[in-house]
Amino acid sequence: MSDSSASLDAVTGLPGRTALESELAPLLSADAGSQVAVLLVGLDGFAVVRDGLGFDAADELLAGVARTLREIFRDGRPVLARLPGDVFAVAVPGEHGAASAGELADSVIAALGRPSYVDGVGVGISASVGIFLAGTHQARPAEAIRSAQVALRRAKELGRTRWVLFDPVAGHEDAERYRLACGIAGALESGELAVVYRPHVVLPDAAIITSLNAVLRWRHPELGELRPELFHPLAETTGMTVALGRHLLTETLRTAGEWRARFGDDAPTVCLTLPRRMAIDGDLVRFVGRELDRNGLRHRHLMLCTDGPSLLDDRGDLLGSLGELARAGVVFVVDVTGLPELELLPALDVPAPAVMLTGAIIDALEVDDPPERAVRTIRQLVERAGELGIKVGARGVLSEAHARLLFDIGVVVASGPYLPTYATGEEAETWVGRTFPLG
Repeated sequence: MSDSSASLDAVTGLPGRTALESELAPLLSADAGSQVAVLLVGLDGFAVVRDGLGFDAADELLAGVARTLREIFRDGRPVLARLPGDVFAVAVPGEHGAASAGELADSVIAALGRPSYVDGVGVGISASVGIFLAGTHQARPAEAIRSAQVALRRAKELGRTRWVLFDPVAGHEDAERYRLACGIAGALESGELAVVYRPHVVLPDAAIITSLNAVLRWRHPELGELRPELFHPLAETTGMTVALGRHLLTETLRTAGEWRARFGDDAPTVCLTLPRRMAIDGDLVRFVGRELDRNGLRHRHLMLCTDGPSLLDDRGDLLGSLGELARAGVVFVVDVTGLPELELLPALDVPAPAVMLTGAIIDALEVDDPPERAVRTIRQLVERAGELGIKVGARGVLSEAHARLLFDIGVVVASGPYLPTYATGEEAETWVGRTFPLG
């Protein structure tokens, strides 16, 4: 590395990314004749230390991590660097396979997992490691670092305190996902995200619609229409969840207000899914009230879909914002996967006229000869819901036969692929007159 102190990080004394790329270039050249393992070490929970003990303590911790890495890699000709934030890079020349690179990563994870004492406090952190093996996959310095970064992100997504070896196929998929995530904000601003509706229908014949479930579809200029399950999880990684939720709520209530002005009581009831991150937003109650007033709607005209765990705060009580909305008249439809979640509703006093079964409990019936245990489980849940005055519906219904079996057990409402495809607001108007609120 260069002897110039100007290029060294003031906290750790390590070079930065530019110097790292310069050192990597000859190691990665086609005629280098040897491999190099590039390890990116990310600290898990570093923000907690910084926010809890302050910036000076955080800097002391980073300096300690640098000392530990120097000690671990004191032999050979390793290249150490600090990247932005809490990420360190180690490039180790030599013939490395997955096993030997993994052993290096294990030694880093073990060493950094021991408590570090900062201002007399034994601070426990952990580390995740992403590994790129050059020689196995040729790359330029920036690509090698980016590939290790992709592997590091995968390690954190898988639960942290582990290492992941870069896989070009998975890496390409991850890169495409992250590229998609980066485009969400622009898509929202440019109008590429549109609200579409899918009906919840009354069984057995699906002739009556209880509500229209509103979701966002991304009309991507290159990839076509993207379902919400493809990009909503990515919104979490970029902090766009609340923005998407607000856009969905604003546009859905605008359309609902237009329907109510034109069709009166024949207007469809709208139902939309409330992300947990939006549910804990301190401004939720005011925002909902403002949008309802703006569109001439009452709280009872809004139905929110959520799951059992999303109703709860950290103490296991009903989230304050949801309690306020419930008392104001907003109706909740709660997704449940079994009896325990159903039993939450009376305990929390949630006004839910219906629950929607989802997941494995429904999937188990989509076979020619469904297991008796699965049938019995749903029947018990339906009976308990009846005692509570709650109707039972099902999501993910795949066929008319599937719907008929569920109806025979006692399920009265359904949604899923066997029903009409998603419709725009204008297309959904053709369903007006077939709607009847579930209550």
